[in-house]
Formats: sequence, C-alpha cells, structure tokens
Amino acid sequence: MKRIAFFSAASIAASLTARASVSFYDNFDSYTNGNLAGTTQNGFGQGTWQQDNTSTATPIQINNGAVAIGTSGQDIYSALTTPITLTDGSSFYIGLTVNVSAAQATGDYFLHWSTPAGTTTTFQERLFIRSSGSGFQFGYATTGGGTTAYGTPVLNFGQSYQLVLAYNDVSGTANDTFSLYVNPTDLTTEGNNTAYMTSGFVGTGSEQTTVSAIDFRQGSATQAPTLTADNLAVGTTFADVSNVPEPSAAALGIVGGLAGLVIWKRRK
Repeated sequence: MKRIAFFSAASIAASLTARASVSFYDNFDSYTNGNLAGTTQNGFGQGTWQQDNTSTATPIQINNGAVAIGTSGQDIYSALTTPITLTDGSSFYIGLTVNVSAAQATGDYFLHWSTPAGTTTTFQERLFIRSSGSGFQFGYATTGGGTTAYGTPVLNFGQSYQLVLAYNDVSGTANDTFSLYVNPTDLTTEGNNTAYMTSGFVGTGSEQTTVSAIDFRQGSATQAPTLTADNLAVGTTFADVSNVPEPSAAALGIVGGLAGLVIWKRRK
C-alpha cells in the first residue's frame, strides 16, 4: 500500500508541475451568457476580460460556454497570469478550439497577443481567416502591414478544429517564425505533427520581447469571419496548450489523489 500511496502523491505533484508553464487558460464555462468584457478572474485563474478599443458596439459574447466573435465592434483582452519573456531560441504556444460559421474573401484576423496588456496598437501574431471556395483558410501576419500569408488546405464551415500556434524567437531583427497546427495527432511533441502552415516574419512593425495579454478581435464588417472560440491556452511548451485538462477535472484529480492518501494513512 505504501508504494501506491507514494505514486498517487507523485502523480499529483507531476501534474501540477507540468501545468506550471501554462501562463493562461480559460474554457469559458464559468461565465453566464452575455458580454465577456467585464468578467473577473475565478478560482481556477481564468481571466479578467476587458475592452481594448473605443467601440462598445457589438460586444463579444459568451454563448453556452464559448466565445462568439462577429464581424465588427468591441475587441477584448485578458492579461496573462504570468507574462512570457521572449529570448533568442525560445518559443511559446497558443492553443484554442474554433468553429467557423462564415468568412469573407479578403479575410481578417480574430486573435492575437499584445504588449503591454490593454494596448490598442501593438498587436502581434495575428491569426486570419478568409473564405476559399466552399470553405475557409487560416492565415498569419506577425504585425500590421505587408501581405498576409495563408495556408493551402481548405477547411470546413461548421466543424470544430483544435489549433496550436507556435511562435519562435529567432536571433536578429524581423525574422521570427510561426507555425500553425490544425488537429494535431501528437499532443506532446510538436515535431511529430505536420504543420497546416509555416511562415517567417510578416509585416512592417517590430518584434516584441514580452507576451503580456491574449486578445480577441472583431475585424472589418466587410472582411472578418464569424466563429466561436473555446479552450484558450497560452504556454511555453506544445503540450501546455494542446491537451490542457479542464480545471474541474484537474481539481477532481487532486481531490481524488488526496482522498487516496487519507485512506492509506488510515490503513497504516
């Protein structure tokens, strides 16, 4: 019995350690339907969402545990629990689930990170969507300006996709790289997956050294997609964001493990 109890405690510790490099996670299940901006952090560390532009029109909504993003209006951000410092050779990752219901031919971006938190100008790693035939494609730009780089595969409207965005800091100026993975099959090791697209630096702005906040954006009414987003995570390893356990599940695992320790102590 002693071996089993020790393994339970070690498993709990390992689980908590593995999640220590997750800088942000929100599954949006703790919010009631309505405006996402103005919510406050809960017991699992899920974010305080705030408006980061001047428009209060068409607020981004929570709809049954997911974020509903439309074509124009209010944009919002949430500061990371722990900001990420970028150094030469380092990487960080964003994971989320999206379901796109409509897109437009020109395309626009709906997700990015920012620094400092709350800025209305410094938007990095912009994830775009444009229509293509009967479906859509994802695209990328590091900053504003320049021509957006788009992936080739055409994806389906009304289908949920798990995404992992990888940002890699490269020594030098305006040469950081990006990869996007769609429905990765290996949730632990990035290199065991085939990227939907890769890109070098795209844009005319400057590279940033600190990831301070994660942002949702409602783009131009004539260019932007309509979609829902869920299970948003930011971390410093691929596994951090590709397979983050639900907070409730993590809590149950800890409680269950502690219960096992109590039983072992009583039997001892």
